[in-house]
Amino acid sequence: MRADLLIEPALARCLQAVPAEPLLAPLVSPPLDFDHAMGFDLILEGFLAHHGRPRELVLADASALVLAGDYCYAAGLVRVARANDVFVVDALARLVALSAGVVATARQAELPNMWLGTAAAVAACEDPVVRMRFATAVHRATHDRDPSGFAALAHDVVDPPDLKGVFA
Repeated sequence: MRADLLIEPALARCLQAVPAEPLLAPLVSPPLDFDHAMGFDLILEGFLAHHGRPRELVLADASALVLAGDYCYAAGLVRVARANDVFVVDALARLVALSAGVVATARQAELPNMWLGTAAAVAACEDPVVRMRFATAVHRATHDRDPSGFAALAHDVVDPPDLKGVFA
């Protein structure tokens, strides 16, 4: 992730002293190769720049933070799109949209399971049953505000990172 941020001079000056360890890329690699999987962590950084506290970037100016978040979203999606898997790109787009809605309705406690559940779905993206479980989770979260489908998917993650602190 840091390499993507170092490319942009305005962001290179705003990096934390110690690089953040990837949280989500290890969960989705394989099936994604690690280079593509790092897009997942860049998208998380973008989300945190918009709705929380970024792990890599230190920017005091709110408008600069929004632009940095946009950059991270775009760079992350470029990485993920290189994997040529429409399901993965769609899953991440839905995750970002649903996550923004969760923040807007003050339900941040749902975020860790949403992100871990999406990572579990991406990790098993070859399995049509997992794809259906993900589609059901998205539908329930969108139409019923029911996060249980994501919680069930998140339960499938072996040795998950602690995302509660990331979203705190």
